[in-house]
Amino acid sequence: MNKAELVAQIHKSWRYAKALKVDELFSGPTALEASDAFKKLAISPVSSYEELYLVGLRDSQYNILLKDYSFFQFGAGGGDGVRFAYYPNPFLGAVPDTLAELKEMQEYVAEGIIDVDEVLHQVSEIRRPQHPPHVRYEYSKHQYLEATHPCSHIHFGFHGGNRWPVRRYLTAHAFALLIFRAFYLDFWICADTIKTGDRDLTLDTVLQQARAECRMLYDGEFSSAEAQRFYFV
Repeated sequence: MNKAELVAQIHKSWRYAKALKVDELFSGPTALEASDAFKKLAISPVSSYEELYLVGLRDSQYNILLKDYSFFQFGAGGGDGVRFAYYPNPFLGAVPDTLAELKEMQEYVAEGIIDVDEVLHQVSEIRRPQHPPHVRYEYSKHQYLEATHPCSHIHFGFHGGNRWPVRRYLTAHAFALLIFRAFYLDFWICADTIKTGDRDLTLDTVLQQARAECRMLYDGEFSSAEAQRFYFV
């Protein structure tokens, strides 16, 4: 995947967020290079997901920020490697009530009643019983080890060792659609259609098309032994 393709895919992801009405801030369509502070915290064995999330939010370590203060990172690795990540708000669930609560806080900021730092503090004090998991997708032929490190894989949760093999090379906007469909279903059902040429497409149709665009892995990226195990396709 070249840089121009990634830029176009990030723009598509933002367009889908707007169709869902969960868009908050488009920070930029370029491949994100996380700061040293963020990367150091991400690999620290003693850091918590909450700490990492708050650093990412505070330092704008994202391409797309959603209205529930969850965010996306879209990065490119060496060669044709990619890394896409969804960082959910660990204090609030991805539900309509959450957005209403945050909108009220933002109105207080606009009126000068509270400042942004106080909003972040209030958000971190809220503890919903459930929230989506951190999800990360990676593709790297350079790091491919058939037995332990799939060329294309997804991580679920903050535990970095779990790698779930994927037999396709995911695009950035396909990854975003997967997240939206899984964790923002209430918004997905009511989403605006996407104008494509002279057609108005539902997000379900867009998702089907995005899946078809994600190529199957080549023989040198996915072994016959891996094909005998469980994997996502």
